Amino acid sequence: MRAEETRRDRIPAAILMSGTGSNARKLLEYARRSECAYRVRVIISDNPDSNYRRIAEDLGVPAELNDIYAFFGVPRPGQGPEPADRTKLKDPEGRESFDRRTREILDRYGVRLVALAGYDWVITPFLCRNYIVVNVHPGDLRVRDSRGCRRYIGLGWVPTAKAILAGERWVHSTTHLVTAELDGGPIARVSQGVPIGLPAGVTPENILPEGAQLGDVIRAVRSGEDPDLESSLLVAHAKQVQERLKRLGDWVEFPRTLDRVAALMRSGRLGRGAGDGILLDGAPVEDLFLRDETAAEEQGEEQ
Repeated sequence: MRAEETRRDRIPAAILMSGTGSNARKLLEYARRSECAYRVRVIISDNPDSNYRRIAEDLGVPAELNDIYAFFGVPRPGQGPEPADRTKLKDPEGRESFDRRTREILDRYGVRLVALAGYDWVITPFLCRNYIVVNVHPGDLRVRDSRGCRRYIGLGWVPTAKAILAGERWVHSTTHLVTAELDGGPIARVSQGVPIGLPAGVTPENILPEGAQLGDVIRAVRSGEDPDLESSLLVAHAKQVQERLKRLGDWVEFPRTLDRVAALMRSGRLGRGAGDGILLDGAPVEDLFLRDETAAEEQGEEQ
């Protein structure tokens, strides 16, 4: 197939982002490859203070704003006192209405594939039912607890903090398809490990302030009401490790996964099933469904 035909046949994609957009930029840079199977039609942000317009201008794609704070009539963080009605941001019916507005934008650009690149909100089942959605997660979603639940879920630095407290030596990024279950969709790829490397004398048993639990630290970071917990060694080290993981994990595996997913969609092998289901070759997608391609790449690098 000629390069011009390949480019025309790319799967139309959108990027949803909320902050600095480093993952969004990597996805767009990767899309410049002539053999890439996706084409980013639009960047959408929920946050007017994010970096979405600059990234869009730098890389020549349209930018759209769907301001979640304006939608719910709630001040943005740092723009006013914390209102009692901030719970509106979590209202299921309101969130679906917000996602319906997002869908209007997506449909205007003919989008079929969505990438969550540092998007701060759990999308509703409404969007999950209408698109193939891919996310990169800053933790190893293969690991499960005694109940069979994924152990390292959460946003930002939290999965790394959980891994530190569990005594893990390495952390990994995971790419996965998004379903209505938080961090619950089928795993696509898992990155190389990044060492946790605690400072000398620091252990999982003593890294937390005396008497504190992880939940206490998470609440302190969110509220800003306890500076000691907010600036604890656990938070500082988890964020430091997460930054390394972003460079060695997210930036490598996320574009590669989006490309592979788009190629599977283009060939007709991957698509939506009934309800919330996603099918690969007519069967429900299983974890590590891109594992064979990963193994082939690694074998090729060794030869």
